[in-house]
Amino acid sequence: MLGDLSSFEEMSGTLKAERACWETYLDYFDIIEGPGPNRAAANCFTRDTQVTYGMRGEVVVLTGRDEYAEFLEGCDTFYEMLADVARHPRFTWSDGILRLTTKVISRQWLVANAQHGKQGPANFVAVGHTEDEFACVDGNWLISSRIVRPAAGATAIGALP
Repeated sequence: MLGDLSSFEEMSGTLKAERACWETYLDYFDIIEGPGPNRAAANCFTRDTQVTYGMRGEVVVLTGRDEYAEFLEGCDTFYEMLADVARHPRFTWSDGILRLTTKVISRQWLVANAQHGKQGPANFVAVGHTEDEFACVDGNWLISSRIVRPAAGATAIGALP
């Protein structure tokens, strides 16, 4: 059983699953930070995923990969560039469900300030706490649930639009 470390075989399977989940987690940020559309990052999530995003203002709950993809697509028009740093990853298992908790420091450049160039200071820096649950779907570990909430608030450090 995954999450069981009582034998070498169980531990090996657990570590492989955790590594695959970490790769999915990093793939998500590679897509979000890359030059392509953010919508593609939704492929790191299960079809029936639930994402609770509470970083700015009212908490938003998105149900399903398609709804989350639409949310991400809307971010393409708002953010010119993002740079994220994941810190303090911790994997835990409960009843066969793998959870990954991290802190994420996100630097965000707004489209409205693109005239300042990519070398200018970020418009916002936000520190968030993420809690992800994973499910293995057709041999791929995908995020089945994500909760994002502030860990230290948001700080405006650059020029506002």
